[in-house]
Amino acid sequence: MKSISRVILSAILLVLTGLLVAAAHFATDWFFSFYPAFSRRAVGVLAAITAPLPFALWEVLVLLLALWAVYTLARCFSRHRGFLTWLSGVLLGVSAAVFLFVGLWGLGHFGPKAGEQLGLETRPYTADELYAAAAHYADQASAYALLVERNAEGVVQFSPFKTLAAQAGEGYEKLAELYDCFDGSTVRPKRLTAWKLYSSFGVTGVFLAFTGESSVNPDTFEASIPFTMCHEIGHRMAFPAENDANFCAYLACMANESVEFRYSGAYSAFIYCYNALHAENPDRAAEIWNRVAEPVRADARAATAHYRQYEGKIQDAAQKVNDAYLKTFQEEDGVKSYGAVADYLIALYLTGEI
Repeated sequence: MKSISRVILSAILLVLTGLLVAAAHFATDWFFSFYPAFSRRAVGVLAAITAPLPFALWEVLVLLLALWAVYTLARCFSRHRGFLTWLSGVLLGVSAAVFLFVGLWGLGHFGPKAGEQLGLETRPYTADELYAAAAHYADQASAYALLVERNAEGVVQFSPFKTLAAQAGEGYEKLAELYDCFDGSTVRPKRLTAWKLYSSFGVTGVFLAFTGESSVNPDTFEASIPFTMCHEIGHRMAFPAENDANFCAYLACMANESVEFRYSGAYSAFIYCYNALHAENPDRAAEIWNRVAEPVRADARAATAHYRQYEGKIQDAAQKVNDAYLKTFQEEDGVKSYGAVADYLIALYLTGEI
């Protein structure tokens, strides 16, 4: 009876999850007139609760849940009974987690995108428009590259992680004065503890709505750390889509008074636009590569070398899991959606407001 009750409750939770998704699909205007603000505030409360902890609480919780699952499963086999009860308990736990995830934050995948909320329209761009935008961000990155500290090899050297984390929300606080969609929590991002593991998976940052924590892998290449911090805070602002979070990160970096954040934002924008141009026209991309300042090229080469050491089957498998998750929530490009931020960057460039 206990197992049956758990299965029934799991089914109820999954049906409720489906109803929430249906509401987001079929009553979009009404639903998203309040949901983003609700999500930002709810996640903000959780972020405020977990903020005093010097570590990411969710990492500890995941470890404890894994240990508990193994322990209880071992007890089932040692006593030769209770496996169905254990399995129904796992099903109930997963169903509850899915319901809470979707209701608290995940439905944002189906809502208005960053461009709509910021009054920025995207469209198919010509080759010349893409080239002009890439040239602009190359020049922007070149200018800021000369203002940041560098090591003996000419590679960027930023302030310690803790210092950057304390500054990461400042850009969003300025954006909140201009746009209602940036009124969420800006408490500092946290350092991921098991960074070696995350690097092998190709993970530079994680946002988990259950605890409201934006977490960043300290092994991320130096030039990208401030941008990644702002990306994860962007998720906390109820922007689940990866290209939306990337665009929010660029805006937040450029609104930050710190030249380190501005360079990180400009460098990232250059890389995304350069990659988009290279996919379309390698010859014109080579012109942009030769145009950008040598310090930017040095950082790009160092970043490639840094991430190459982690390439392999483990990272490929992890990327496939992430790709499947993103496609489940209507990000049709999957992991390629990170690079889709180039559309926003080109649109922003064409407005002439930067």
